[in-house]
Amino acid sequence: MSKTFYRNKGSKDNLVLSIAGVHGIGKTTVFNLLKKILKDNNKFKFFPERYVKKPPFPFGSSDKQIGFRSEIHFLQQLIKRNQNIVNFDNNYNGRIIILDRTPLCVLVYSKSLNLKEKDFALILDTYNSIKWKEDYIIYLTAEADTILKRITQRGSLDKMRKEWNEDDKNYLLTIVSYYKQFLSTKTKIFPINTNDLTSDEVVIEIKNIITNLSDYTFEKLEQSSTTQMNLDEYLK
Repeated sequence: MSKTFYRNKGSKDNLVLSIAGVHGIGKTTVFNLLKKILKDNNKFKFFPERYVKKPPFPFGSSDKQIGFRSEIHFLQQLIKRNQNIVNFDNNYNGRIIILDRTPLCVLVYSKSLNLKEKDFALILDTYNSIKWKEDYIIYLTAEADTILKRITQRGSLDKMRKEWNEDDKNYLLTIVSYYKQFLSTKTKIFPINTNDLTSDEVVIEIKNIITNLSDYTFEKLEQSSTTQMNLDEYLK
């Protein structure tokens, strides 16, 4: 992958990285692993995807009205998180901020749910009204069958997640296609093919990305595997 968009390593600004990808890809697992590893390191700050553990509306509902409400709720959570990031950014510098999910996901899922045009327009206008704090997106990918297998193996298809249609392959493929569409407008993306990687190995890949982007060096910088994808190849 080209490194032309790497920032100046001597920068005092905070570095904001989002870990992104479709549901079931393992981004929250990777986010929590990184958080556990680095919990005592004040160089790093972690922000979850939302602050409400049980959302009031099921995500991924085939009902367009419920889908609209769930995405509005999620957008509100992302806006609240963004303000918390801004507040942190105003008080600290030289930190590495890691986010579970990219704000862009609300557009991806809203499109995938095939919301009414006026409802999507409201979400898009609200999204565009926010100055999002995000420098780079680490986008985790895998084959659809691999993702569905992970969802089944982790036992996440409880009643709530079935309402989210997490086991619907066509829905999954639709989301992936919209991620490609929206990410094609971005340049600061690191796609990682996780198809044959464990969560620990994905963490290694992300550690290497962090080292390449910042002046921070981990105690043991592992050999990077060949799983990082070329952005142009991913967006084909």
